[in-house]
Amino acid sequence: MKVISLNGRSKLHLKNTCAAIGIFDGMHCGHRYLIKQMLSTAKRLGAQSMVITFYPHPVHVLRPDVKLEYLSSLQDRLGLLEDWGVDICLVVRFNLGFAHMDPQKFIKNILVKKLGVKAVFVGEDFRFGKDRLGDIALFQKLSVPCGYEIHAVSQLKQGKEIISSTCIRQLVREGKLNQAARLLGREVSVSGVVVKGSLRGRTLGYPTANIAYEADILPPQGVYIVRALLGKKSYPAIADIGTRPSFEKQNSKLYLEVYILDFSRNIYGQRMQVEFLKKIRNDKMFASPQNLIRQIQKDEAFARRYFCKG
Repeated sequence: MKVISLNGRSKLHLKNTCAAIGIFDGMHCGHRYLIKQMLSTAKRLGAQSMVITFYPHPVHVLRPDVKLEYLSSLQDRLGLLEDWGVDICLVVRFNLGFAHMDPQKFIKNILVKKLGVKAVFVGEDFRFGKDRLGDIALFQKLSVPCGYEIHAVSQLKQGKEIISSTCIRQLVREGKLNQAARLLGREVSVSGVVVKGSLRGRTLGYPTANIAYEADILPPQGVYIVRALLGKKSYPAIADIGTRPSFEKQNSKLYLEVYILDFSRNIYGQRMQVEFLKKIRNDKMFASPQNLIRQIQKDEAFARRYFCKG
């Protein structure tokens, strides 16, 4: 997949594309439904498939007082789009200048002239541009003179509930991983680079990978059965989300540490994706390293039984 960054200096001259436009934080089932429709139309028109996404999140620029947590990093978003078969991803660097752009100019000068769109897919509530005047009605008004199809896709529901990133964020915060996974269409996951930690796990006989995670939102503190993905390979593992209470009593920082079963390679500097499958227990303080080791042995036995059943 080709990734293009759009800023004020970008020179774009694409032809014959179909574009799905949105923030797509979380890349949940509703997003995939919209993008699959775009991919189908691109195939019908013999066009290149394209996703136009925004980074940072518009809320971070327009409402800096509001704390909005990312469900997935931009890199994870790009990885999923490539897996889904998208040809091009255009990352719009969202700033106040773009927020105040005349929406007609965006459609005519960027979508049509620079990107060569023949079909546009957006959610039915999508709005953009100065005073949020860019909406479905404007897309429809300009579709005939500009020569593109416009497809407004209704929000996908599971039962009576609309699938939304807001809802999934809350489920992850509450540790309702199975419910969140159903809305995502995949397991709740976090990615980041493996960095050097305190090396304390090695002295305990359980060397862990310390993940410099990129997402803003994590499941609640505790020990989890997880899958660790390195490249295209998946490994059974245990993960701890916590403040290391047995060793760093005044610490408030959350660490993500992963112990991969039956694994001994050096993976510092590599990118790991951690998929959360099941919570084993809450994080807690242990009176001695020996007590901690005994608990980790129980956690490991529990995880091995889980993977054997799976």
